[in-house]
Amino acid sequence: MPVVPVFTPTSLLTAWTPAPVGLALVALAVVPYAVWLRRARRGGVPWSWWRPALYLGLGVGTLAYAVCGPLAVYRTQVFWIGALQVGVLASLTPVGLALGDPVRLLKATSSGSGHWLLRLLDSRLARALMFPAVSTLLAVGTLLAVFYTPWFERSVQSEAVAALLYVVLLGSGLLFVLPLLVEELLPRWATPPVRAFLAFVDGLLDAIPGILVMTSSTLLAPHFPGFSSPVSGIDPALDQKLGGGALLAVAESVGLPVIGAVFMEWVRSDERDARAIDEQLEAEQRDVTNRPATSRPGAPVGVVQSGSRSGPAAQVDGAQVDAADGEQGSEAPAASGLWWETDPRLSGRFGRRD
Repeated sequence: MPVVPVFTPTSLLTAWTPAPVGLALVALAVVPYAVWLRRARRGGVPWSWWRPALYLGLGVGTLAYAVCGPLAVYRTQVFWIGALQVGVLASLTPVGLALGDPVRLLKATSSGSGHWLLRLLDSRLARALMFPAVSTLLAVGTLLAVFYTPWFERSVQSEAVAALLYVVLLGSGLLFVLPLLVEELLPRWATPPVRAFLAFVDGLLDAIPGILVMTSSTLLAPHFPGFSSPVSGIDPALDQKLGGGALLAVAESVGLPVIGAVFMEWVRSDERDARAIDEQLEAEQRDVTNRPATSRPGAPVGVVQSGSRSGPAAQVDGAQVDAADGEQGSEAPAASGLWWETDPRLSGRFGRRD
């Protein structure tokens, strides 16, 4: 194991390492997204600039900081740094990657659902793991398993176990966050209000691992190398309490932005529905306006209807027939033109009553 310098506050900015596993994860996150973004630009697909900015800044940036930065350097010697790394990879990094909306970008640049990632996301296993109750319990259960089993201790002693830990933490976080921000990945009943509620519940449950670690009266990783080294200079019990606090702080700091993002998606969804309804009503109005007068429902033969309620008398088989009298008793009540009478979601509740 390489020699780790004494930890100081400035080490949180200056300590970096070219860890092969970390560099591979960063490249795996950057390269595909950059390729899809380039295809979108070439294909004329509109894409907001802030999505790549969040993906690279909050997503890839925190990933690099966790697996190649100070969190990777001191994770084997300072318990609270290791716990902070776990919290960042499980909560913060997945949110940044999900805000970049890689699923929708891939769909926009792929023909149909032929890409293997899209087929994987549409598989029964993925749908089951992304189901709200399952993904929430999986995320919380993963964090508990890290600290209440020998997994964390072994991850600081083996690069292979550490790599597996990184992948599992990122995967469990993405399984919950991606469906919240991409409508197609959840069942139809998971409307924006439901997703906002799920984000709120997840924010509460994510606090459990940090609280349990912080309040534990025994050392959860008694053979952790940092407890017997002078790198941090912190009492092991205090180091563990700080680790639980760091885990709790990351989980709760991510909860509010996630709820805010889901709420904004809720607002945009309502705006899209309103625009779709307006376009449908305008299309129906144009169809009625452009329809020939003789083909309109309720129009007597030989009578040219006008926009008024009673048209002039017309000649039918040599007899003068008043248009209004000809329609008396057969004309259905005219619609008032109020939008909620034609909205399919509200017409059953607010339609005209006899």
